[in-house]
Amino acid sequence: MSHGVDKRLHPRILVNWPVVILTSEGAINGETRNISVGGACIQYSEEADLNGELHIVFEHSEQRSISVNGRKAWAGNFNIDGKSVFSGVGVRFTEISREDRELISSLDKDI
Repeated sequence: MSHGVDKRLHPRILVNWPVVILTSEGAINGETRNISVGGACIQYSEEADLNGELHIVFEHSEQRSISVNGRKAWAGNFNIDGKSVFSGVGVRFTEISREDRELISSLDKDI
């Protein structure tokens, strides 16, 4: 087992964007922790069933949002500071527009 080896196809870019996950049961608000052209890590605090197809809207800026379809790759509860526990989900994008892919790809060039 190799620890510390990132097997992702696309590098993740650290962000703090508001996000809305639309499920068959309603909307879940959260915060994007990192994103790539292939997926994202999202923190949220509401109980949610995130199985099945998800529609996700990332608020990149006041003028621009990124809208994708995706599926849960993993989910869990995390404690990063010894005090607060948050829920997180990793999503794999199943549908993303060319324009949104290009926008996300350009982000790692800005770092």
